[in-house]
Amino acid sequence: MVVMGLIMGLLLPLVLGSRDALRGDQRRTGVNQTLRAPSEIIGNDIRMAGERFARLGNSGLQPVQIVPGGTDAGDEIILRRNRSDEVLPVCETVQGSQNSLRVYRQQGWLNSPQGAPYPECGPVMDPDGWPRNLRAVHDLALATTTDGVLRGFLYNPSAGTGQFFDFRIRTPPTVTSGQILREGTPFAWDGYPLANRPRIYILEERRYRLRDGFVELIVNGRDQDPLRVAAGIEDLRFRYVLDDGQETSVMPEGMGWRNIRSVEVIMTAQFAEGADVTGRTLAHRYFPRNILSR
Repeated sequence: MVVMGLIMGLLLPLVLGSRDALRGDQRRTGVNQTLRAPSEIIGNDIRMAGERFARLGNSGLQPVQIVPGGTDAGDEIILRRNRSDEVLPVCETVQGSQNSLRVYRQQGWLNSPQGAPYPECGPVMDPDGWPRNLRAVHDLALATTTDGVLRGFLYNPSAGTGQFFDFRIRTPPTVTSGQILREGTPFAWDGYPLANRPRIYILEERRYRLRDGFVELIVNGRDQDPLRVAAGIEDLRFRYVLDDGQETSVMPEGMGWRNIRSVEVIMTAQFAEGADVTGRTLAHRYFPRNILSR
């Protein structure tokens, strides 16, 4: 009995140690799974950011934009891609809560002193009497929606500001009005004078943020309807990795999309089992493949 007791005394720490090691491995596996899934989801959108952005020219819009959150809040990242090669010019000053936007003008207005500086508002008509850019956007609505409603981004390139809105395109014969119709509840539009050459892009924007331990996805500015991507996340950070080797969450003056080598996603989570808690931080770098079109 004494010998057996000595043997058990020697084996018990090994057994308990093996059990603790197994539980530690389970916690590490759990926290790795918690971190890996949302990181890959965000990474896939980073890879797709900037699609068709070469068509936008020097618009001031960035396909990848990091919004630093400071020490007490996680960062946000905004990822954009252009769904259409066409851009709709806004051919009037937008203000108030109007329900339509004029995207082209008749030849008489273009030949007037007021219209002369805005040749983009003069449409090239197709054989059916449609402005070509408007017809292309109309075809996109037919191909990608069931109700003909698209999500547009009204942008002021002079101020670098804009907002999303839903709209539909009038069909012939009212297409000659040169207007698109806004859908949904009217809200005030200010800051889009004609002289600043506002325009409408058919963008897809995906914004990721951290709220109360959840990684949330906001699609096309719909803040009131976020999608929860992952739970149990303690911190979320993003960094640009630039061509010159800098790693920063704030884009340096004079640099932008063309200077990005990769985007780093840094995520922290904890996995608890009883009183035992395992925490880990994982960092992954993703390459925005559309940057090759620069």
